[in-house]
Formats: sequence, structure tokens, C-alpha cells
Amino acid sequence: MADLPISQEVFTSELTNDSLTILASSNLKAISIYNTTGVAGTVRGTLQVGSTASTAITIGENESFNIVAQGTSVLDGVTIIAPAGCTLNLTGLS
Repeated sequence: MADLPISQEVFTSELTNDSLTILASSNLKAISIYNTTGVAGTVRGTLQVGSTASTAITIGENESFNIVAQGTSVLDGVTIIAPAGCTLNLTGLS
């Protein structure tokens, strides 16, 4: 099998009983989150739109959530939380 050139680096992680905050310095353009357990995890942004602040979005068992930045932008201020008993599989692209 031949190696194909990839211009994007891939981040993978399994998050259990922990949290991860994605900042602009991470240089991630996209993140996919998949919940493999019966305990829900959450994702929360930091952007406020008008007077409405960001609130957490629940990711239940066998659910996935994807965020993709547009153009040359990167993700910033996204917090992913896997509480006790929850395992979230993360895949990101730089």
C-alpha cells in the first residue's frame, strides 16, 4: 500500500472523566466528538450572540457532534466535558 500525502494533521483522543478546552493556539479547524457510553457528555462554546450566552449541548449515548471552522479560521473557546462514567472519542483536523 502506498502512503498518500496528507496536508492536514489529525488529532485523536479518548476523553474519560476529564475535560479539554480547544483554543486558537491548538490550530484545530474541525473536531468530531462521539459518545461511546450511556453517560452524557457536553460541549460548550464561549461566544455570546447579542445578549445570549453559550450554553452546554448534551451528547448522549451513540451520538456525535461536529464543529468545523470556515475558510482559514480555527476553532477557539470550545470546552468538551466527559464526566465520570462517560467516554468521548475525539477526532480533530488541523
